[in-house]
Amino acid sequence: MGCCCSDTCKANPQKLEFGLIDWLKALISWIRSYRKTYEVEPGLYYTGDKYEIRAPMLVTCNYHMTVFLLWRVLKGREVRILVLNTHGINVWCSSGKGRFSAQEIIKQLARYDQQDLTNGPSLEIILPKLSLSGVKLSELRKANIKLVIGPIYAQNLPEFLDGDVSDCDEEHYKFNLRNRVFTLLPSFIQFSKYILSAVALLFIINLIFKTSFWWQILPVSLSIPILYIILFPILPGRYFSIKGVSLFLMQILILFLLIRSSYLEMPGFIIAFHLIFYLATNIFFSLYYTGNSGVSNYTMVKKEIIAFLPVTFILYSGAFILLIIYGVMG
Repeated sequence: MGCCCSDTCKANPQKLEFGLIDWLKALISWIRSYRKTYEVEPGLYYTGDKYEIRAPMLVTCNYHMTVFLLWRVLKGREVRILVLNTHGINVWCSSGKGRFSAQEIIKQLARYDQQDLTNGPSLEIILPKLSLSGVKLSELRKANIKLVIGPIYAQNLPEFLDGDVSDCDEEHYKFNLRNRVFTLLPSFIQFSKYILSAVALLFIINLIFKTSFWWQILPVSLSIPILYIILFPILPGRYFSIKGVSLFLMQILILFLLIRSSYLEMPGFIIAFHLIFYLATNIFFSLYYTGNSGVSNYTMVKKEIIAFLPVTFILYSGAFILLIIYGVMG
């Protein structure tokens, strides 16, 4: 059998189907804080019983969880979904990295016969609002592609498709309590591994220097991701790290008011360890949460990490040195 050249042998649209295993994959992706996990093969898919050329064409990434959620929302409808090769990264992040782009859209469309794409003079596609940072619309228009800006939230797609198709360019992303709570469990689980690593290190220090102090950091440390995510909009500061410092001051004030007598009875080295360790942990989580938040800005995040990550390292180092000195002196 001869070799099939990509210029002459075009791909065929495939029916988008998911099974029980995909629910598990989506759950794992959620728990892993939306990190790169599973991918969907790039290409053109349809959700109805058969491929319908007149059905709306939505464009998305090939991050499994995103495509799976789209399928859940649109199941039973006749729509087409163009899955781009974003290397398993979600729409917002891949557009910021330049992988969700006009070039990639054109590349995927070129895999199919024009008669499978449209029976009119131009092809109309619906772009997710959060992809616009990486897509040059002028390049798509030059390729005779008509653009429609879709809604930010997948849950709004049915209403969007049922109404008169119009751009959602005025829609804004709202990082409300529901959105934040959705990030809470995966953020908590992911952050807990760092806290447990710190507990393990403190336990080793305790074995060597007899500090009698290791598990005591757990209650306050594990409360940080919960409080930070819930209180995020009202914490003072524009930068994530400054919000972390604000939460630290709030925590220390509350702890002092609740258990003032216990704090006053603690050795000075332990009090200093608490203050420095919790300040570092609040800043560290705030930097960590920039990757899970829907309102972080790449440029600002880069500046924050450069400015505050070394500070966090110095604070942690100082806290552990204080604890070791306390053990040696004790």
